[in-house]
Amino acid sequence: LAVTNVNLHLLAGDLSASSSNKLAGTLSGSLAITNASTETWRSWNGYGHAQLRGGLIWDIPIFGLASDALNLVAPGLGNSRATDATMSFNIDNGVIHSDLLEMHTATMRFQYSGTVDLEQNVNARVTAQLLRNAPLVGSLISTVLWPVSKIFECQVTGQLQDPKVTPLWSPVNNLLHPIRSLEGAFTSPESNQ
Repeated sequence: LAVTNVNLHLLAGDLSASSSNKLAGTLSGSLAITNASTETWRSWNGYGHAQLRGGLIWDIPIFGLASDALNLVAPGLGNSRATDATMSFNIDNGVIHSDLLEMHTATMRFQYSGTVDLEQNVNARVTAQLLRNAPLVGSLISTVLWPVSKIFECQVTGQLQDPKVTPLWSPVNNLLHPIRSLEGAFTSPESNQ
């Protein structure tokens, strides 16, 4: 399956039987299913990619959770259009895995990585980088605001329509345990397992 410049609002309305969604943007991408059986969702395998331009996707619960938190920092910060969002994914035994779903807005860069299965169970890590896309000085500002960005780093689990968010970094915990905080800054999550 390949699609080009599909109206996201109309597509969501067709899929959910409701035209009252506030989604917007144009979607392009492809999906290849290499093996599947209708007897069990765990038999599905394949791969694909997707790209969204000019997207308003904050009504989708897994994306809206970051929007609400950012609007607490500055009203409207979490509701800007995604100028560009891209992802590549693999499907292995009914589980969709993406190492990086990246969304850009005028003021933010969001990065999602993780899995969602065909029964809509999600397990993902989300990072939001403030002012990362500011022209010329975005990387410098993002570096300065790194502690603020860490507050928005979280684990998302549960169902796609009702995600549960667990912050991965707590300023109170890190202030109470500064040595452990420093050790954590210099070790990868894989080495802690």
